[in-house]
Amino acid sequence: MHGHITIFTDHIRNIDYENVIYFYETSFCNHPDELEMYETARCCIIAYTDPERTVQTANQIRLYFPQMALLLITDVSQPVSDQHVVRITGIGRLRLLYWKDNHSEEMLSEIQSLLYPEYPAKSPHIAFILSVYNEEERFIHVKKFAERLQTFIRSHLVEGSIYVIDDGSLDGTQHLLESLEHSTNMVINRINRNASPLFKAQQLERNTRKAGTYLEGMRTIEADYYVFVDADDSFFIEDIAKMINVVRQGYYDVVIGTKDMTAENRSLVRSIVSFCKRQICRPFLPTGVIDSQTGLKIMSSVAVKRMFPHLKQELGLAVDLEMMFIAKRLQLRVLQIPVKCIDREGSHIEVWKDSARFLRSLIDIWRLDRRVR
Repeated sequence: MHGHITIFTDHIRNIDYENVIYFYETSFCNHPDELEMYETARCCIIAYTDPERTVQTANQIRLYFPQMALLLITDVSQPVSDQHVVRITGIGRLRLLYWKDNHSEEMLSEIQSLLYPEYPAKSPHIAFILSVYNEEERFIHVKKFAERLQTFIRSHLVEGSIYVIDDGSLDGTQHLLESLEHSTNMVINRINRNASPLFKAQQLERNTRKAGTYLEGMRTIEADYYVFVDADDSFFIEDIAKMINVVRQGYYDVVIGTKDMTAENRSLVRSIVSFCKRQICRPFLPTGVIDSQTGLKIMSSVAVKRMFPHLKQELGLAVDLEMMFIAKRLQLRVLQIPVKCIDREGSHIEVWKDSARFLRSLIDIWRLDRRVR
């Protein structure tokens, strides 16, 4: 046997698990709190027909084992949706399988990809793109976040790379990035030996107020999914993992976070300014999106290829809003979910000056992009 699989099911679908996943030792569990039943498991299958029970069981498992790989069995009659998936906690890999009687091979394949992500038939590559600017004094946060992402990639993604793009820093940021790049252990269990490096630092010639880092990443990096995230260790790996799990299901082209309701250490001034921006920007945003400025976004390669020709470096910090406006004009499928965030001290945001620039950018976005189709 090559692993132990614990199964939670109401048996309504009548799946013959022993014969379908004959390659593995299986056991059935009725209550997630029975830890001895699956504490040695490498993967858990949850096959309840009630989606709410599926979410509840998944979260009970992840409460004790946050890295446990989960395969959720669902069907078209009572489907587990993305709205259910985003409620599942933990950082472990997660897959959805829409069960049909002839899907035995698909189930085995999904289990294989969960247990051995380094040897799948098709391994999507995920690029983490981090923008930095004059971070010498706060570099400890950049280094810590890069290390946490590396651990996540090695343990759960395998085919992932971190690209830190320096937005024309004038201090010692680039030197620190080069040192971090040279000290990074590049050894990783990848099936594709020609894959992109685990960590790579790039530098722009001049400061573009973030817009140029986005465009440079889209232009030079080849990936199946692009994760744009602030580099100052303000976001939690669990939220990033959750968003990756959602976008890989294929129902959304773009998944973005909103921190306006969850940010820690945020000043009253920034809270008020954020509220005002949300109200002004509402006509520019896709349905269901209330906040464009949170620095955590995940996009499929298709979404990146469709948006890139329309994005403009001159918009600076307003590029986040332009991306959402273009996504709306192109009718891309966008989902926004709340994420936890810590507002780090030393941010380069100048609240009043940047807010004035942002208002001017609204006019430019409407003038230049309203005819995008």
